[in-house]
Order: sequence, then structure tokens, then C-alpha cells
Amino acid sequence: MAEKIGTSARGPLLLGLAFAAGLAAALWVRSAAGTTQPVLVSGLADLLLAGVYVCALLVLLRTPLRVVLQVVFAPLGRMALTCYLTATILVLAAGNLLGLPISRSLTTAYLAAGVVLVAQWLFCTLWLRRHRQGPAEWAWRWATWARRPAG
Repeated sequence: MAEKIGTSARGPLLLGLAFAAGLAAALWVRSAAGTTQPVLVSGLADLLLAGVYVCALLVLLRTPLRVVLQVVFAPLGRMALTCYLTATILVLAAGNLLGLPISRSLTTAYLAAGVVLVAQWLFCTLWLRRHRQGPAEWAWRWATWARRPAG
């Protein structure tokens, strides 16, 4: 049974559909509320959308696209802390210094996320050719273990 859970797309697909149904309901409530939309509904919609994305990715990982997805996401995963920190800095800089309406435009937010993701993938891929881990991961291990980790 445990082997089937890891290879079956049925669970993530059903969960993704449930998240999508909840998202549709939350968006309907949000649109019906007009300009007085509750923050809770908007936050719930965002979480449900994230759940749909995760489930879609889990379904795709059970297809022949798995190899391509592993090539794309493995470097990002090995440097997850570095990517998280740099994405935060880049998005804040794009919003504040360049004046991009990332928090007000979904299209701009998606474009910014795509640009950041591509830049991070390129950086991570090149960095990992020479180092075992990202700079933030290295610093985190040094602080955690109280000794300098290997490069």
C-alpha cells in the first residue's frame, strides 16, 4: 500500500480537485463581498491556490515529466534557504526600487516570480558546480553545528 501512495496520482489529483472547489467557493465569496472582502477569505483563497499548485506538481511528478522537473527543481531544492532569502530581497527590491506593482497585479506577480525563478535556477546550477551547498545553507550549518562545514 505504501508503494502505491508514492506512485499513484489519484490522491494528489483528488486533493487538488478539492482544493480547486474550495478555491472557487472562496473566490465567489470574495467577489460577492465586493470592496469589503474579508481578509480571512482572501487568505484562504491564497492557501487553497497554493494547495492546487502543489497537487498539480505532485501529479506531474508521476508522469514522464518527472525527469525534467527533477532537473529544474533539484538545484533550487539543494539551495532552498538561499533561494528563499534572495527571492525575498529581489521581490522587495523590484516592488520598492523599481516600482513594480507586484502586490497589486497578479500578472506582474507571476512575471516577477518567473524571472526570479529562472535567475535563481541559473545561479543555483552554476553555484553547485563548484560547491556542495548554497551560501546560506553553509552559514546555517556553521551556526547550527558551531563549526565550519566543508565547502
